[in-house]
Amino acid sequence: MNLIRQSMMGLALGAALLASTDAKAGIDECGGAHIERGAECELRLEATCEGSCDLDAALSACAADLQAACSGTCDFDADIECTSDCRPSCEAECSANPGSFDCSASCQLDCEGSCEASCSGADDETECRASCESTCSAECDASCEVQAPDADCVAQCEGCCGGSCTAEVNLDCQISCQSEGYAACQESFASECATQCSTGGTLFCDGQYIDHGDDLDACIDALEDEGIRVEQTVDLSGLFEGEAACAVAPGSRGGTWGALGILFGLGLFATRRRRE
Repeated sequence: MNLIRQSMMGLALGAALLASTDAKAGIDECGGAHIERGAECELRLEATCEGSCDLDAALSACAADLQAACSGTCDFDADIECTSDCRPSCEAECSANPGSFDCSASCQLDCEGSCEASCSGADDETECRASCESTCSAECDASCEVQAPDADCVAQCEGCCGGSCTAEVNLDCQISCQSEGYAACQESFASECATQCSTGGTLFCDGQYIDHGDDLDACIDALEDEGIRVEQTVDLSGLFEGEAACAVAPGSRGGTWGALGILFGLGLFATRRRRE
């Protein structure tokens, strides 16, 4: 009787040990951690960028490059009526502020007044305004540069009005021409920016940190083989500072990210997706 009782106790103990082993698996790829089969595991990915990936600066740079490229096609001369209408108010402004009149600044202010009307209803008003402003800046700088800062108001306003009116007559052409090049220009920027972006992954199961060693993918694969689902949280807040952003897309679960497109936004941008 004692022998039978001992045998039954041994079987029960063995079953308990077997159940315990089934419930908690020591996974070598995850540092030998014992993880419940029903555990809730989460991979927290944090992306960071080195250097500045400022979208406004990129848009302005693209517009300036595209304006120069389009200048050979968009080279209409200033309208005489425009310059005639411009000069009286320009000379009055210059005379009222002798010695402090800024030809280029006054020219750009006058020219950019046309941007709102030119870009109203555009498919992409932000790109349109960048094209308009880059055209105003280039034409105004070029026209005002030929006049010495101490030139009289008539000479300075000749440059100021000439620049503003030349830009105005070329605006539609420049906006149309530049719109064809933004996609390629921004793609180039995205690729350059993405080379500076990387992610690091931290794995937690039931709130406990899992030391996955150097091979995060191997640990996650081992967990999935055990039927343990791993949810990913992607924190892109490191990509955004002010109006800065990087262009990134996940290449692997914990490695470097490659270019996909530009992510717009401010502050924290987080997505959660469950691995299929």
